[in-house]
Amino acid sequence: MAYYLGIDMGTSSIKAALADGDGRVVWGAKREVRTLSPREGFFEVDPVETWWNGFLSLCREVLSRFPAREIRALCVSSVCGSFVPVDARLAPLHNAILYGIDRRSAEIADELNAAWGVEFLRQRLGGAFTTHSIFPKVLWLKRNRPEVYREAVHFVSSFNFVSARLTNVPSWDYPTAFGALMLDAVSLGYPRWFLEPQDLEAEKFPPLGSGLGLLGTLTPKAARETGLDPSTKVMRGACDINAEAMAADAVRPDTAVAVFGSTLSLLLNTDRPVQAKGFVPGVSLLPGVWRVGAATSSGARAIDWGKRFADVAPPELPTGIFFIPYLDGARTPFNKPRATGALLGLKSAHGPEEVAQAVQESLGYELALLIEMMEEVYHPFPDTLEISGGLSRLAPLVQTVADITGRALRVHAEDASYGSARIAMTADVPYESLPAAPAPTQTVSPGKREGLYAPYRQKFIQTCRDLFRKN
Repeated sequence: MAYYLGIDMGTSSIKAALADGDGRVVWGAKREVRTLSPREGFFEVDPVETWWNGFLSLCREVLSRFPAREIRALCVSSVCGSFVPVDARLAPLHNAILYGIDRRSAEIADELNAAWGVEFLRQRLGGAFTTHSIFPKVLWLKRNRPEVYREAVHFVSSFNFVSARLTNVPSWDYPTAFGALMLDAVSLGYPRWFLEPQDLEAEKFPPLGSGLGLLGTLTPKAARETGLDPSTKVMRGACDINAEAMAADAVRPDTAVAVFGSTLSLLLNTDRPVQAKGFVPGVSLLPGVWRVGAATSSGARAIDWGKRFADVAPPELPTGIFFIPYLDGARTPFNKPRATGALLGLKSAHGPEEVAQAVQESLGYELALLIEMMEEVYHPFPDTLEISGGLSRLAPLVQTVADITGRALRVHAEDASYGSARIAMTADVPYESLPAAPAPTQTVSPGKREGLYAPYRQKFIQTCRDLFRKN
């Protein structure tokens, strides 16, 4: 029997899925993740304690049930736009610095955008620098932790921190590097024209490769530590949104996937390069397929915040309250890290239940905003979205999002760990020959409230666009 192991290292947990050769999940497990915030606006992870030791723990558990020799390949995915500085032995020199929720580089990003020009950066890198970009955070290390920058041999992606320790092959994949504005759109390599004036060494960024590429097999040391067979193939890996797309088999052009996790992410696959102001461009997992990506600061983080008012089911009717969900700054498409949240439309008749409901409605409004702005550059946006993530299991909330966005939502039970397992399967068979991904558990279509929400949806979108046009 052949098995394929997928590991996804998320913001709140590490998940594992083992799939057989027919693509069926035969085992799964989960570990909680501890995110560190040493200062306001700083978000980090201890990569050894959390990611590597979590990976080893999951290996021990799966090997207690399945023979090591039958696990033919594995793939690790993780949060996008996150990295670890490591030495020659791949030991971390600093905690992993997380994606756009970490705002330490906001001023440096502004400085770089002013120096190089937003339009020039859009043409050459795909967009202006934001808190999701890697280079401003590396520059922050150089300025504020010069010993870390000096001693760093590689800056590796979050998932390559694990895959490199398994194979001794540091690497970046093209989709993740494009999404973090690390690649020149002309040369498809690291932009030396940018790095050299900042005194950043291109050699500290590992070689690039395909998102579905094979990285190698386990080193003897990694085989001993993990208990896996030395012949186990290790894929280059993927950032989590691409693994989520693979789980739902939404990687071909004109497909879209939304992940309702700790934050809300949206990925649109296109048949040509597309640039939209404020969105993340790049290539997809498959050759010849491009993508436009969006990532917010809301999602479950905002929903949990709303529960301090009341723990309620989503509303039967629109509340008429707008919750502007930028508690941790605005990411896509406005990229204003210093933005704050707000409640608009409050009346004396409103109580805590309505406020909590408005926070839940904001998830649908924000997704509708992202869809409308993507559709302005790539029309038509798909009528149906593949969705996953913890919040996608809350049926009333999903119905509210469908009613607000006017889109049918196909809910998938499998997550990025299963998508990583499907990527691992491509070590043995081409993507076109993979078994079909599991069918969605349900399709939620817009209901009778769609018409009621329509004017509020457009008012929310216009309010947000006007707000950031003035600022």
